Amino acid sequence: MLQLDSLESAIHRELGRIGSCSLAELNERLPYYSWDQVFGAVDRLTRMGIVTIQQQDSSDDILSLPPTHPFEKQDHLQA
Repeated sequence: MLQLDSLESAIHRELGRIGSCSLAELNERLPYYSWDQVFGAVDRLTRMGIVTIQQQDSSDDILSLPPTHPFEKQDHLQA
């Protein structure tokens, strides 16, 4: 299992809870971290494939967790 630092774990939990949001909104939801810290962690997480960025027509890109793979839900496949 991949080890994440506390900020990266907080980002993952927050996106798992709310679904998706802009980087600015995510930064507001994590008040104990600076903009630079959140931006850097999001950059690392997107490069690792843990967070996805969808470019919107507006100036804000939307962050979310990637869809889960079917093999990650094997407990639903058991009969």
